[in-house]
Amino acid sequence: MGSGPFEDPPVISQDLRLAWRVTERIAADARLAGEPIGVVAQNRVVTLTGVVGSVRARAVAGEVAGAFPGVADVCNRLETAGRAGATTDPFEQLVAQWAGERPDAARLIRARLRRERLLKAAVVLAALSVVLLVLLPRLTTG
Repeated sequence: MGSGPFEDPPVISQDLRLAWRVTERIAADARLAGEPIGVVAQNRVVTLTGVVGSVRARAVAGEVAGAFPGVADVCNRLETAGRAGATTDPFEQLVAQWAGERPDAARLIRARLRRERLLKAAVVLAALSVVLLVLLPRLTTG
């Protein structure tokens, strides 16, 4: 017999047992009360699915699943029902800010090209300086 609201079927795989226990732990957590969270386990990797009410609930569910003994990793695919920026919760505002600061690929490529051009120019200037330092004394003394 199980120790929580769920009971183990007579024969169960290790992954199914792990998903069962993580589901039990999530259901028992007061911070996640009423959140519809699906749990699947494969090779000790737990995948969380569903739509929760806040970014905080998403993070808590990931922490609860990740802290369970036997879980090797958590793939948190939970989505939030509302817009993260429409809240006064500081945690959710911070997450929304981080999400908005992701640089786009074109800007990253342009910045990388600028760095490469600057590096090439610095190498050319260094080589020219060495040539001048070596050749200039020979040209003036000869």
